[in-house]
Amino acid sequence: MTDRAPLSLPKRARLLLTAGIIPAMSALAQARAQTPPAPSPAIEQVVVTAEHRAEKAKDVPISITQLSGRTIADLSADGEDIRALTAEVPSLYAESSFGRTFPRFYIRGLGNSDYTYNAQQPVSVVYDDVVEENAVLKAFPLFDVADVEVLRGPQGTLFGRNTPAGVIKIDSVMPSDDYNGFANLSYGTFNTVNFTAGVGGAIVPQKLDFRLAVQEERRDDWITNLNPDPKYQKHLEGYSDFAAKGAILLKPADDLDMLLEINGRDLDGTARVFRGDIIQPGTNKLVPGFKVDQVDIDGDDTQQETQFATHFTVNDDLGPVKLTSISAWEHASTFSRGDVDGGNYQVPPPLGLEGLGGFEDETSDSIPSLDQLTEEIRISTTGTGPFYNQGGFFAFHENLRVDSLDYQVSGVPDISLYQRQATTSFGVFDSATYKITPDLTAGAGLRVSTDHKAYSVVCDYTCAPPSPNLVHTNYTGPSFSVNLDYAVTPHANVYGRVATSYLAPALDGRNVEYDFGFPAGNAYSEAKAETTLSYEIGLKSTWFDQRLDFDIDLYDWDTKNLQLTAVGGNGPGNELLNASDAIGQGFETQFTVRPTDNLILSGSGSYNFTEIRDPNLVTAGCGDGCHMENEQTGPATGYYYINHNSLPNAPRWVIDARARYTQPIADGKDIYISTDWSYRSDVNFFLYKAVEFTGQSLVQGGLRIGYEDHTHGFEIAAFSRNVLNQIKVTGAIDFDNLTGFVNDPRVIGVEGKYKF
Repeated sequence: MTDRAPLSLPKRARLLLTAGIIPAMSALAQARAQTPPAPSPAIEQVVVTAEHRAEKAKDVPISITQLSGRTIADLSADGEDIRALTAEVPSLYAESSFGRTFPRFYIRGLGNSDYTYNAQQPVSVVYDDVVEENAVLKAFPLFDVADVEVLRGPQGTLFGRNTPAGVIKIDSVMPSDDYNGFANLSYGTFNTVNFTAGVGGAIVPQKLDFRLAVQEERRDDWITNLNPDPKYQKHLEGYSDFAAKGAILLKPADDLDMLLEINGRDLDGTARVFRGDIIQPGTNKLVPGFKVDQVDIDGDDTQQETQFATHFTVNDDLGPVKLTSISAWEHASTFSRGDVDGGNYQVPPPLGLEGLGGFEDETSDSIPSLDQLTEEIRISTTGTGPFYNQGGFFAFHENLRVDSLDYQVSGVPDISLYQRQATTSFGVFDSATYKITPDLTAGAGLRVSTDHKAYSVVCDYTCAPPSPNLVHTNYTGPSFSVNLDYAVTPHANVYGRVATSYLAPALDGRNVEYDFGFPAGNAYSEAKAETTLSYEIGLKSTWFDQRLDFDIDLYDWDTKNLQLTAVGGNGPGNELLNASDAIGQGFETQFTVRPTDNLILSGSGSYNFTEIRDPNLVTAGCGDGCHMENEQTGPATGYYYINHNSLPNAPRWVIDARARYTQPIADGKDIYISTDWSYRSDVNFFLYKAVEFTGQSLVQGGLRIGYEDHTHGFEIAAFSRNVLNQIKVTGAIDFDNLTGFVNDPRVIGVEGKYKF
């Protein structure tokens, strides 16, 4: 890749403006006349709450995609967790080396592949208006949801903290006076069972409403461990995942409502199964003869997680302004133990799956307790005038304990690492929009936040205690956004946006158990705060009597002091780094079209170019058995320059397509066929580039054929997920034996639904 000089920020803005807004405005200005009302059936206009109020998506100057509750249910019919969102919207990718307990999200290539429980993520998940800061909290299941909105680009002025890449906003079905309910039951391959049910309605009409929902997902262990030693589990990858949520809405007066929500989860299963020697040396392909349902490992494999949360929201309409208070407590504990090297120490190659001499490495990571407290107060204007404003403050506190153990072959721990972290953040914010003319709206927002973090680590057995034992970070910084939105016609808007957000400094002490060049007596590493500045322009439009929706945007982001984590390299070491600069550039487009009354087509695509720009940044290379593609810092140093590398888990292309055809067969009855397909191009698993650790592109497809009786509320369908049964390496562990993990194989099943 050629070394390109970075564009200056003003030049970037001019290029984006020339490439997008000016051609769009000149083309659309010719269609300034009013479009007549759309005949039925037209595409339903999407309403979003990306700015804490209900608005048509085309009027919101943000690159945004909404997935309906129906779409979410179809994507997860096979029991898939929140990672079902992967590649289903432009620029969104998700992966996990902890299975169902620790999703890591990436938007526009910006994310964090660090697997430690105290790692910061630049993609925020907001569940029912409450930020889920820790990745464990982000794993709460998606069920009985009204919709999911993915907001791309920095969202730091309106959504809590740590949002330089974007926000995944999840909204549950809320209580209402309308009495309704549903029950879904599916059964598929591997004895996969997915049961979801919900019910709600009025207890006292106009005064007191409720909503209850539950979900139970189960799958049998479907991977066989070939290790004959009876002390190890013989069957793996099954799970039992139960979750429930309830809500009570009290309306003591017309201008006052109070919402109490309680959520809980109980997961019991196996950790992500790591597989040693599954990558063919010199390629990024699976070894010949690979069998997805077999492993040979010499460690236990188990995973448990519990979550509990309560949210209390008050909305008080005071006339000219509305007061909103959101108080929340989130609690979680988790335990995950697995064979990290993915092989059998006692059986060397070629009979075993342990690489290059082999070693035993079984570890467990657990959170005995995670407690998050948040409080947000918002005051927003009411009425229909040209000016709208919302402001307030946000307070955040988290206490986190992380216990990590490494085990000998005998199963006895030889290293115990105990991390403790307390984080406190406080921010004040204000955001305003003003209609300069009926067609031109300007907006701006500002948040100033302060973050304090206290971190300590203690190590038993063979470890030496670090010095000092307790370290702190403090940071205060702004986030801002400025935007313009112009309605070129009643059905087409162009917009431009400039926004920034940050990640507070990060601390890590895992290297207390190793010696990787840290100063004597100090095993801590620290990453300075990173800041992201983003430019974005876009077009949102509706055509052909509202039978076609089409959006497109171009973006350009620049992150200073990008926080990175160097992992592995002949051992399980970890070090926090800062790249002095990193960039991302690309475009996103999405459409929905209804060519006939019975057929709906939709699709989206994104191109995301990312690049590290730091000529002095180096990391350790991969373990034995791999082929590095970066320049080494010197003969036999084992360290490599990573300047110009793309970011980890940042596919260049993300594409998805959906189609649904419905054929009426009687009054209130029809049959349908629907299909959805997603594609992501290849990805780097680590900061360095190595042939074996470049994940191949992946195509995932779903198919569904069903019958609906709308009159009586029944539906029955047959479905398949991963229709092509593509099995690819989706992540890796860098020790010395080309260890990786793969996606799930094809699942075929049937599903029945009833709603009233």
